[in-house]
Amino acid sequence: MPALLATALLLVLATSAAGAETDPLACNQQPGNRYFWLERAFCDLPSSGPERANGAIIWNHGISGTTQSWMAPAPPAFRLLQARGWDVIMLKRHHAAEGNNALSRTVQRTLDEAKALKKAGYKKVVLAGQSFGGYVTLEAIDTAPDIDAAIALAPGVRASSAAGRLDASVTDRILQSAKVGRLALVFPKHDSLFNYLERGPSANAILSRRGLPYLLVDETSDITGHGGGVTGRFALRYGPCLADFLATPTLPGTRFTCPPVGDGWPVVREVLLPAGATRPAFLRDAAGFPPPVGELLGPRWALLGDSLVLVGLVDSGPNRLGLLYRSTGFAGGVVDAAVKDGAVHATLSNKSTVTLKPGESGVLTWTASDRSRTLGAPLNRGRDTD
Repeated sequence: MPALLATALLLVLATSAAGAETDPLACNQQPGNRYFWLERAFCDLPSSGPERANGAIIWNHGISGTTQSWMAPAPPAFRLLQARGWDVIMLKRHHAAEGNNALSRTVQRTLDEAKALKKAGYKKVVLAGQSFGGYVTLEAIDTAPDIDAAIALAPGVRASSAAGRLDASVTDRILQSAKVGRLALVFPKHDSLFNYLERGPSANAILSRRGLPYLLVDETSDITGHGGGVTGRFALRYGPCLADFLATPTLPGTRFTCPPVGDGWPVVREVLLPAGATRPAFLRDAAGFPPPVGELLGPRWALLGDSLVLVGLVDSGPNRLGLLYRSTGFAGGVVDAAVKDGAVHATLSNKSTVTLKPGESGVLTWTASDRSRTLGAPLNRGRDTD
């Protein structure tokens, strides 16, 4: 189906009920014999539509060899953008159809969809992607001069599949000439996929001379690894800043500065707390439960490694204790919990285990199902009255 026709149809259906019989933007589609298709990034969140949205974001995922890279979700930071009024749409590619012309085909399809979104009435169109998807984003803004904003997370492709090297001059060349309303770049430190090459200083030198509004998260940040931009840590530290960068009506042609992180609960709430009727009732009264329960009431959150985690004790019936567990790496839900040895214990659906212990705001411990790894972090208090 031609991109323009497909997107026009999708936009009509984007704000329809989730149970619609035909929904070309449905989540978790199978590719079949298609090379490209579109999905809403977050089907549990409402779409604003062309008239009410801040704009639309087209997300391009990376390439993971022969794995089903199209199954990768959009990053948590983009869930925050959706919650703040952007409609996030993923352009997906069948991994089995990747070939020598994958870049040019994906760039052209991305630009076709951007044009269709503008025609449908979206005030702004933002292109975004990670790794190969980030490189597609940069190539697209180098091709078309009318894109409102671009977000590229660890952008690039291997210059040689054997050597695995990145030709950084390609990125620098695009930054010198690309015409776009504003540009956000993320170059995590210790990016082993590209041989730990530092690209932030070169990018900053180029962009600071161009007068182009830009946001640069470089190797001096605490964002680590090739996939650092798709983590909960990035959403917590830079998600609100990214939202502000996109929403600011006018920007001087200088580097946008991200303020220090304040209260992290608003980000956790927007990224992880279930909405509306799907939100469980947190336990408010510990009567009838052993003492540790009373010290752990209400929603709590933690940064566990690079993942944001939300936990909360839930009333699952008479004398039954439940635990809500959700993270940016695991959708989770409510599971049975029990009190033993002064702590709350639960086993998640993926067979990993979690423990909540009292002490200040509490401590969270997570152990993998095969016991190969254990992570711990202090808990922070949330607010279930928001």
